[in-house]
Amino acid sequence: VGALRTLPEDSRERAEAMRLYAHLAAAAHVWHARLEGRTPRHPVWPELALEDAVALAMDSIAGLRAIADGDAESLARVVEYRTSAGQPFSNTVADILAHVVLHGSYHRGQLALLTRQGGGTPAASDYIVFARTGG
Repeated sequence: VGALRTLPEDSRERAEAMRLYAHLAAAAHVWHARLEGRTPRHPVWPELALEDAVALAMDSIAGLRAIADGDAESLARVVEYRTSAGQPFSNTVADILAHVVLHGSYHRGQLALLTRQGGGTPAASDYIVFARTGG
C-alpha cells in the first residue's frame, strides 16, 4: 500500500494500481467467504477507496491465515462454491489457499511494474522478504 502512495494521485499508473489492489483485496474476501460458506459482500472487481481496500484485505487475510492454521483434515475438506459467473465447482481448502497465494503473487508483480513505470518505489514482494520479517 505504501508503494501505491508513492505514485502521483492523478497518474494512469496509480489508477490502474488502485484497481488491481482493490481486486486483490476483494478476491481474498471472496475466497474467504466461500471457505466459510458465506456470500461475499463485494464483487471480485470492486471500486474501493484505498483505505476501504486495505481494511478489506486485512480482514480477509486474517481469516485466511486462521483457516491455513488448520490441521490436515481441515485443509483436505472439500468446499463447494459457485464462481462469479454462477458455475458450480469444488476444491479442497488447501487448493483454494494455494490459489489465493499464487493469484496474489501474480498481481503483486503487476503492481510493482506499474509502480516502477509511474516513477514510484515498489514494495518488496518476494516471499523470502516476508519470511524474514515475520509477515
